[in-house]
Amino acid sequence: MKPVVFVILSLLVGHTEALSQKIDNDFFVLHNAIRGDSVYKTFDQQVSLIKSLGYDGVEINQLESFAGMKAALDQHQFKGSYLYFKINVDQPQLDERLESIIAQLKGSGTLLAPYMVSDSKKFKPSSHEADAHLTALLQQLGKWAQKSNLQVALYPHYGFYVETIDHALKLVKAADMKNVGLSFNLCHWLATTPLAERTDWKKDLKTLQPYLKMVTISGANQVDSQAKTPWDDYILPLGTGTYDTYDLVSYLVKDLKYKGPIGVQCYNIKADKPELLRSTMQVWQTYKSKLESE
Repeated sequence: MKPVVFVILSLLVGHTEALSQKIDNDFFVLHNAIRGDSVYKTFDQQVSLIKSLGYDGVEINQLESFAGMKAALDQHQFKGSYLYFKINVDQPQLDERLESIIAQLKGSGTLLAPYMVSDSKKFKPSSHEADAHLTALLQQLGKWAQKSNLQVALYPHYGFYVETIDHALKLVKAADMKNVGLSFNLCHWLATTPLAERTDWKKDLKTLQPYLKMVTISGANQVDSQAKTPWDDYILPLGTGTYDTYDLVSYLVKDLKYKGPIGVQCYNIKADKPELLRSTMQVWQTYKSKLESE
């Protein structure tokens, strides 16, 4: 009887663990949540506040901000979740500052998240006309990242040369490097995906799963935006809007077993910034408790 009892107990333990799955994805915030605040003006003040509210990290926004933000992150022993920077497909080489910056991030776990543009507008969004050149640039970026044990997450951005998930995925596959993947950014996916084409979102995310390095979320409305700027519908405070952001997060972490970082997008939200950070963390904690108890 003992073996039978052992098997039953093992099954019960496994079932209990499945029911009480711990959600341990890093939860970070984009720098736009606090950038421009009238009180928290310096990187030091901003990092201190964000850390005190329980976030796991913050975005490093642009190469020009790198030195100041890194100094603040080091001072507070806090994580730069990802470095957001531009790759201009008009240029023959990557920005000359990148190699040194990537070396300084060695061992930090900071993701490298390039957005890809044609500053001259020579190459139109989603045209694929510069893909061969861009693939070579991404392979160079991937090699520099490998030396620092870092990952690359292409950041598709509405209106830029690489604006869709499909385009980013094509480039990732062309680069063919284990440390080069992509990010899923809810607001940009909504802005580039008509309402009628969003029904297969679970299938689409499952396709992305092997390449997914980072996710960014926000509150949003489940509409084809007619607003002056689509962000009026697609970037709202977390927990608001008619789009079910919780369902998206639940599918990612519980069904797809996504373990990577999840960030919150706050671009152009009209609110008191410190209070927005506090209320966003409260919503995330509610999400997390619900996920762990389901």
